[in-house]
Amino acid sequence: MLSFEPNIVFIDDKIKEVEGIIDLYREDSIGVKYYNADIAIGDTPPHLPFSNVNLIYLDLYYKTEFDLEMCLGWIDSIVPKNSFYVLVIWSKDTEEHKAEIIEGLTEINKKPFVTFNEIKNNTYKNEDSSFKWQELKDKIDKELNNIPELKELSIWKKSIFNSSNVVIGHLSKNIDSDDLKKKLQKIIIGHGGTYLLGKDKENRKREVLFDALDDILSSNSKVTRPEQEISQTNKNSLYNIPEFPITDIDSKLNSWFHFKLIENTIEPNFITSGLISYFKNISLRKNYSIQKDENVIKYLKYQLAPDVNKTILYDISVIISRPCDIAQNKFGRNLKLLSGTLIKNPIRDAKNKFKGNNTRPLSLKLYDHLSLSESENDCAIIFDFRYAFSLPPDIFEKRFEKTKVFNKELLSEIQVEYSAYSSRLGITQII
Repeated sequence: MLSFEPNIVFIDDKIKEVEGIIDLYREDSIGVKYYNADIAIGDTPPHLPFSNVNLIYLDLYYKTEFDLEMCLGWIDSIVPKNSFYVLVIWSKDTEEHKAEIIEGLTEINKKPFVTFNEIKNNTYKNEDSSFKWQELKDKIDKELNNIPELKELSIWKKSIFNSSNVVIGHLSKNIDSDDLKKKLQKIIIGHGGTYLLGKDKENRKREVLFDALDDILSSNSKVTRPEQEISQTNKNSLYNIPEFPITDIDSKLNSWFHFKLIENTIEPNFITSGLISYFKNISLRKNYSIQKDENVIKYLKYQLAPDVNKTILYDISVIISRPCDIAQNKFGRNLKLLSGTLIKNPIRDAKNKFKGNNTRPLSLKLYDHLSLSESENDCAIIFDFRYAFSLPPDIFEKRFEKTKVFNKELLSEIQVEYSAYSSRLGITQII
């Protein structure tokens, strides 16, 4: 069953203290979930975080004394890591504990984008001791409206939800469950290849299905974007770009543009175009490592020198066989690979650019400012088009350790540049 999830969550041990504002949000047709945080008779936190919670109201006291771990535990159970949400600390005191709340959430990668500190005092109370909920709601809305860029991101997000509904609606239109199953199976085999026939490889089949649906989603989101006028504020600010903006480099964002987001361990026997792997075999490393090549050594002079930056170089390869050949098991007896080097904590110049010695040779392709994980968030990758080789799949499985997968756009770029380099004509000089 498709999930139905709230957009706003209230965490409080007294429903009467928040039911007024809950009603206001529900009148606006917003999905709201209330959790009773009473330690004796309260609700159980969700087993899995929600995917679309944007606003959380958090009370800090569920017993006499403040319990930081309990507060953090509630947030941890509701939002995924590194996701966007706004936190409203709604309690009898907020300033005293705000810093440790934010510090704790930062440590578990769940820091809110914006935090409001609102105290349950006479400022928000009417003469009958009820709370001025509309005033509180209006204040939060007004301050969020002062960040107009969020409006554009919300329009994009809505288009993604609209597109997913269109895709699911078409797939399930006028058919029964058996026909729906067969339609999805056709997508899996059509995009993943006939080698996926049978009962095994469930995780691989799911990935192929979801990748195919992602492609459809991307195509449809362009026609499901809400037709909303761009605000004058964003015309004057966000979309007014007189020169290239200078900001800190975001390695993780760069990696989203480079890699498929495979965060978990890649399963055994998984082979696909764009798959990046570490060399495990000494003999292969001896024959195909680019780190012993004279041109590469000259270019990587600064990266190879001992330094306090703890720069480490690893031999890697990427599969450049055609995706359709791998999907249909038509690549022959061997996979085609390209050798490269992964550089963790690379040396950079004064402009924060990868520091190479003189001009980079035409055979080298550099991808810089990449993130492989939270702990490895400053990496660079170099491939050398002169070092292409082939291996049977079973040998590849034994002698390489898989790590990441380039997205199809970047894979296509590598294949085109490799092909162009390989087909360059030599020059016969007249002497």
